[in-house]
Amino acid sequence: MSDCYCDFDEPWKVYSATMRTARKVHVCHECHARIQPRDRYEHVVGIADSVETYKTCANCLDLREFVKAHIPCFCWYHDTMVGDAIEAARHWAHEGPGLLFGAYRRQIKIKRAAVASRQLCQ
Repeated sequence: MSDCYCDFDEPWKVYSATMRTARKVHVCHECHARIQPRDRYEHVVGIADSVETYKTCANCLDLREFVKAHIPCFCWYHDTMVGDAIEAARHWAHEGPGLLFGAYRRQIKIKRAAVASRQLCQ
């Protein structure tokens, strides 16, 4: 049994996450960067009250996986995962040297990619 408990407002009735390769341009629900054709991204379909669909770019997935690997219980929501990850890294920074630095490095990479993808559209 896990010691981790995440107090979500409403649990998912159905939740399916798959990795896909983009065939057209999509937008990441976390950082709002463009997911370009041939980029890998996570596609999630979930049902709570209604059907929800989320697309997450590789940079945001990298941050999430980094934090999950270093924090015993990382609870996050779609659409706020980047902020949740940075907040968790700040909270647990005393437990692991380099945790907060690694999270910040990934956050900067996310921000730079989002800015670059918006500049491509102009």
